[in-house]
Amino acid sequence: MKKNKKYEFWISNVTDLNVCLKDLAYTVPARAHKNLLDERHFSYTREELEASQKSGSLFRKSNKIKVRAVPPPEPLKGGTFTSKEPLFMAQNPLLSRIAITEPKYEELEISAEEIADELSNEE
Repeated sequence: MKKNKKYEFWISNVTDLNVCLKDLAYTVPARAHKNLLDERHFSYTREELEASQKSGSLFRKSNKIKVRAVPPPEPLKGGTFTSKEPLFMAQNPLLSRIAITEPKYEELEISAEEIADELSNEE
């Protein structure tokens, strides 16, 4: 069975204030994103929304309300995140240019066989 394609009409309030859309009789909460064609919450038609976008309250308040073609991205949930880059590299890229030199001590370069021979000769 084919499902009918559901149309979406997303709006985003980009201000920190509630914005009233008089011709739609709806107040958009501050910093909220709403799908006005969602049948569970609204009963608007596409024609009503397009008319409001062309010459109604969506047009007059276009500096506060933005019409979106796609839904907004989901916000990240809180939690612990791991990075693949070390923190000091991200904060200060100059630290990665420092060359680290390790001194070599010949006394410490002993093979496992030599250590075993020394341990067996001590008794």
